Amino acid sequence: MLSRQFLSMASSTTLVIGALLVGDAIHGSVVVGTYGVTSPAFILRLLPGLAFIWVGYTLREHHEMFLNSYFSGREAAARPDDSGEEFDQRMSPLSDESMENLESRERKRDKSE
Repeated sequence: MLSRQFLSMASSTTLVIGALLVGDAIHGSVVVGTYGVTSPAFILRLLPGLAFIWVGYTLREHHEMFLNSYFSGREAAARPDDSGEEFDQRMSPLSDESMENLESRERKRDKSE
């Protein structure tokens, strides 16, 4: 799978190239009047420009889908599972002594409430 940085760069690059080509076609035909709207110069700038813009938006959509799936996977992993599983002390980053201290503090807090 392509990295999200590469997809972002490719999307931005193709969008900019497409916008420059379409802008040049409009500038040369409408603003300056160097060539007509139906001339090959206009068409050969406009069509590739539109193609680059389409590719840029397609890459952007894939990039957004990649990010959505990436973060939804992280959120699903972070949510506690409702399957009723008990806490597994072996998976804890705390040492046995730290766990005992944490449990004693929780017991003291529960008694004070």
